[in-house]
Amino acid sequence: MVCVGERSVGFTTPRRFLLIPVFLIASAVAAGAQVMDCTPHSYPQRTDQSLAIDPFDDRIVYVGVEGEGYFKTVNDGATWTRIVDGVRAFAKLGGGLCYSEFFDTVVDSRNPEHVCFAMAGSPGTLDVIQAANQGVYCSSDGGMRWEQRVGQSMNTAIYAVAIDPTDSQVLYAGGNANPASYQGANPDVLFNTVGVVYKSADGGLTWTELPTGLIRGTRVTDIRVDPGNPSTIYASTFGLLSGGGSNYLDPQFGVLKSMDAGATWTPMKSGLGPDLRRQAIFRLDLSPRDPERIMVTVADTSYFLSSDGGATFARPTAPSAQSGIMRFDPTDATGLRVVGLSQSGTQIVESRDGGNTWRQVGVLPVDTLNNGDPSNPTGVRPSDIEISHQDPRIMYLSGSHGSVYRTDDGGATWTKVLSGESLPQ
Repeated sequence: MVCVGERSVGFTTPRRFLLIPVFLIASAVAAGAQVMDCTPHSYPQRTDQSLAIDPFDDRIVYVGVEGEGYFKTVNDGATWTRIVDGVRAFAKLGGGLCYSEFFDTVVDSRNPEHVCFAMAGSPGTLDVIQAANQGVYCSSDGGMRWEQRVGQSMNTAIYAVAIDPTDSQVLYAGGNANPASYQGANPDVLFNTVGVVYKSADGGLTWTELPTGLIRGTRVTDIRVDPGNPSTIYASTFGLLSGGGSNYLDPQFGVLKSMDAGATWTPMKSGLGPDLRRQAIFRLDLSPRDPERIMVTVADTSYFLSSDGGATFARPTAPSAQSGIMRFDPTDATGLRVVGLSQSGTQIVESRDGGNTWRQVGVLPVDTLNNGDPSNPTGVRPSDIEISHQDPRIMYLSGSHGSVYRTDDGGATWTKVLSGESLPQ
């Protein structure tokens, strides 16, 4: 039997893949594996928001590359190691392994050897072939060995993961209230029942689906735990109608907030207003020094700010067009400094007032891999930026084609330290 299917990855663009039962393929690499035509999406080797810096040592960086695997450097990106022991994958047509998409990475703020990442493809449970490899993976030894941490009835399409800063055993994972996305799947079957956020109190061995409310089509994009009050959790969401594109759901949750460690949730929408009827929240960040301060990026690449824990949101005083991807500076004592950039721009910008006004501090690196794409003038399609916890001048930037760049001068100049063209084996 041959199954042709499709799954939604990123936010709007699906890809088609071919799954063939392994007993039909003599060269299958592992018992029970499935063979996959690992054709890239609209742009190849996505890294999404899987980039993460060790909070204790900015020489150590992690990143996942769609289709290719998961990688680590311990020397500022000079050399990298492929760290996939324990990560499940499909056999790739033509040989090798094909990994689902790596959406998010979190390094434990109490123990940097404890690392977890979120992997997603089609919604489904462990007994669904197309969904069996994904979910949450955690390591207790800095990625030398990974364990899949997914409950038997849990939707394995996980896009965001967070670790409680006071209890490393407490994990949160954000899912997707959609039916399976491969061709031939039953469109009436959902894999979530009461919510789109899961919680584990034992390091991911068992999970509880939290009662956030359930709107079909909703996906969690980011989860943040208040470092000063870990009972407060935020989850940003967006929702697409069937068919994708820009057909956003109405109503939507906006930002979900819990103040009792996930027992109850409230959709925070004040100030977002009618915008949620025509677009959706794609990113969220929380100031680690001033956790009442929140930024959310919406589908048109503009953004909203909150200084009261999401009770109210407002447009910035002087918005920047170069800020679709934003990170609060973990070293800034005021909690107000933000670094931003855009997938379709050329500048690195910073704000010293929580995102209201901006100034340019550098330019994006130029790469030839995507030349000719008018929406991508530098050739770099960035997906994440991370700031050192020791020195804010040191930042890493990830993007398509398995690319990672490093700066040690605050973004004025960049060095490419990883490329999908020469990934380590």
